[in-house]
Amino acid sequence: MPKISVLLPTYNAAAFLSETLDSILSQTEPDFELIVLDDHSHDATVDRVRAFQDPRIRLHVNAVNLGLPTNINIGLAMARGDYIARMDHDDVALPDRLRLQSAFLDRNPDIIMLGGQIEHFQEMTGASDFPLEDAGIKARLLSGRAYMANPTTLFRLDFVRRHQIRFDANLYAVDDLGFIFDCVAAGARLANLPNVLTRYRIHPGMTSLNIDIDRYFQSKARVYRRILPEYFPAITGAECERLLDLYRYKDLAPSDVQSLGELFHAPGPALAHVSEALGQDRVQVSDVFAEMLMQHANVMIHDIKSITYMDFKQTLEPIYLRALNQPG
Repeated sequence: MPKISVLLPTYNAAAFLSETLDSILSQTEPDFELIVLDDHSHDATVDRVRAFQDPRIRLHVNAVNLGLPTNINIGLAMARGDYIARMDHDDVALPDRLRLQSAFLDRNPDIIMLGGQIEHFQEMTGASDFPLEDAGIKARLLSGRAYMANPTTLFRLDFVRRHQIRFDANLYAVDDLGFIFDCVAAGARLANLPNVLTRYRIHPGMTSLNIDIDRYFQSKARVYRRILPEYFPAITGAECERLLDLYRYKDLAPSDVQSLGELFHAPGPALAHVSEALGQDRVQVSDVFAEMLMQHANVMIHDIKSITYMDFKQTLEPIYLRALNQPG
């Protein structure tokens, strides 16, 4: 049996797929299978895959379009490896990705899921700086940003099967966030390598640039209604709902001093009791809250123009400072 099963879901991916396949088939780690899961594409995606004629490729084609989460779950059921590697159909894996990650998990049996850094290319450049240690990743998970890149993850298949963890088909565009949190809730420890492992293509057709913002927020709110009480067991349902405003896009965010003031009050009850059960750190969690609140304030000062800098200094900053100074 192969050591690693690479799951590559595809849908109308012909434009970039050959480069993606080349990057996996050229890995310096030879012990893997590549499971391509086509979700009823209408372009030449399947022809691109069949053209490679590589025995390591296992192609599955859905008879109808099932959506990304269900498609990945089919791959989890088909996989034969000890480790699962995720890959997106428009990205490029660096040659040593699988070797570096599998060697790390071999040496660190306490780590369940391992990611790495990404390098943007095509219509944007730059590299990520994701946290490396478990506590830092879990603090960043609270924000839903810059914690771990799904197309760099390598995780233990026996763990997700033992805990019956799957991708949730009811989550729109945040199924990866839900999956990672389910792993954390089941006791998973996380890590990121400092190495760039994947080149992450930025292009007009990518999912994250073509989402329904309201539907996206509703799905994200579903996940954070589970995450927030796990991090902050003392908060009430109403306090949890107030904190959800932190996850709204600016078009849906509070747009006046009174509403933002209420939002700045919200971290106080949460930070009064930060659970350590999942491995998070109170100081790092506080820093994440500060970053998220400042982003909202900056939007209002610079974009919405409904709040001045003096409004912020005189009304909102003292509220937030008092919240941070509550005993944890």
